[in-house]
Amino acid sequence: MDQFERTGKPVESLATKPTTNLTEQLTERLTGNPAESLTAKLTAKLTENLGERLAELLTGRRLAAEPHPLADDLSAHLTLRQLAATLPPAAEVFADPALLAALSAATALADPPLYQTFLSHYILCAGSVALLGSPDADPGGELAHAHAKGSFLVTELGDASSHLGTRTTARFDPVAREFTLHTPDLRAAKFSSVAARGLPQKAAVCARLICGDRDSGVFSFLVDLTDERGRRVPGVSISTPITLDALPLPYAAVRFQHLRLPYRSWLRDGATLAADGTLHDPVGGPQARLRRTLGVGQALWATLPSAMAALAARSAVLSWRFSATRRSHGSLAPGAPVLAYRTQQHAVIGALAEAFALRRAAQAALGCWTAAPPAADGAGAGTRAAAGPGAPHAMTFSPWAAVDPSLALHKALATRATARLVGECQHRCGVSGFFAVNRLSGYLGLARAFENAGGDNTLILLDAGRAQAEQPPGPVPPPPPADPTDPAWWPGTVATLRHRLAVELRTDLRRHQADGATGLTLWNPLLDQALRLGEVAAQALAADAVTDRLVPGDAHDPLSALAALHGLVQARRLAGPLLATGLLTPEAVRQLPTAMDRLCDQLAPVLPAIAEALDPGATQADVPLGAPDYPAALVAALDWSRGAR
Repeated sequence: MDQFERTGKPVESLATKPTTNLTEQLTERLTGNPAESLTAKLTAKLTENLGERLAELLTGRRLAAEPHPLADDLSAHLTLRQLAATLPPAAEVFADPALLAALSAATALADPPLYQTFLSHYILCAGSVALLGSPDADPGGELAHAHAKGSFLVTELGDASSHLGTRTTARFDPVAREFTLHTPDLRAAKFSSVAARGLPQKAAVCARLICGDRDSGVFSFLVDLTDERGRRVPGVSISTPITLDALPLPYAAVRFQHLRLPYRSWLRDGATLAADGTLHDPVGGPQARLRRTLGVGQALWATLPSAMAALAARSAVLSWRFSATRRSHGSLAPGAPVLAYRTQQHAVIGALAEAFALRRAAQAALGCWTAAPPAADGAGAGTRAAAGPGAPHAMTFSPWAAVDPSLALHKALATRATARLVGECQHRCGVSGFFAVNRLSGYLGLARAFENAGGDNTLILLDAGRAQAEQPPGPVPPPPPADPTDPAWWPGTVATLRHRLAVELRTDLRRHQADGATGLTLWNPLLDQALRLGEVAAQALAADAVTDRLVPGDAHDPLSALAALHGLVQARRLAGPLLATGLLTPEAVRQLPTAMDRLCDQLAPVLPAIAEALDPGATQADVPLGAPDYPAALVAALDWSRGAR
């Protein structure tokens, strides 16, 4: 395991470099041609000068030298500044969960890059100051109304799970009572949307506090990246923009070269440094400090589901309206709307059902955060204890479950389900689903970006599965109703599935432990099981949220039918583990589409009302895809140039 050293040196690849002969053999077998690059073939046939120019163009060197338009695109922050002029100061916005959630949903629907800018400023940067800092951390009040752009610098580009091994340091000078912020090497460079020119910018930077020779844990520091005129501060290096197609913002790598910081920039959260440099931290050791520093993630995970639910609802409603009015000329039913086809119904009405579930889950996530008791003494105002039983969890794959296991799971559920839903809606709308004017591409990019951003979903789900396997087994859930169109069928089924998967993983874990396995040797053979268990646990969260306020026994309630359809959609997706654990028979799985047909027929008369309730703003949205006459709306949204007669 020596190759997994936590240093700045590149580690040897687990995949050894293939021999030249093997590479040539594989290339010839895969392509049918000898191993010779396209560029080399073209160069051999062209003049030397032209070949060099072609090679340069194809390798991107000339293209990379072009000025990057994102560096001069200030639109997202300038829009945010206009929004900030109508809002209370940032700290007050952060302290109002309902307002944060509403703003998250509104900005995400209006413009995904604006939402990313909003959350970076209000939730992660200003939120860190509100939770961990003191009034003098931002003496000029530049964050309060977004005069300066706020960002959050935590991820380091060189290593996976860098949050658990932060290498950026803030060394305390007890004589000057200052800190020196430093990036030790290229692998520790930070990453965020900070490449825009001409803006005053600040960032909450996560760095390891060094006092003498002691590692004192990871704290946040409020750092000026640029001055009032947008010029880089000496000691700060920001790269040219790194294009992220899914979310077009001026992302960049950031490094610090012995940047001196005043004492007030330390977001110390009640910690103090004595004259001799001795740290007193009321929260305890380094792991507790890391949990607290990353505790701002609670606000993100509690409100991000509201943004995702808004995207899901808008995408599902637009897709339904488009499908209901779009004619198909297939020979089975020429002129029939595409929504007449069962496969389209399952996808599109199923998307409405899943959007309903995500709405309910978003409400549950926000309630989970606001209902949590305040954190222990020493926390900044507004800090909440981790929601859910058994917190804090161990930091195994990532720190997120240790910060808040329930809200982290809500985040993973919301982003993954929304990405899947929007992607399916985009596919069901054909080429129109890919037109930027119809918004689905932007929504999908945002949802997919947050499968990694804000806490990697796979790591969250792995930790969720691991935690359930290490907990004592709970009671066996009662058997679900036999009828899969009963809204109680899926909550009972997924609860039983979670229980069985947890028992299986726990049994396998104990067996490997008995063989003496530890660490990666213990968990590596079990990672697939842990990931699946985490996914099922997330689905159980959604199922419980969906049925929380249904009218029991009302078979004609549209919301009950939506809840049941959501369950059937998930059951088809999880058919593999349902079969493997014996919860469903092959015949029961074959009958799921028939049950979905019945629910789609039951919901058909009330779909307009459901669409209006799910997304009241869709009819006012300037999106051609949802218009009654889509071709006319699309034509009206385009500028036209006509040839002269």
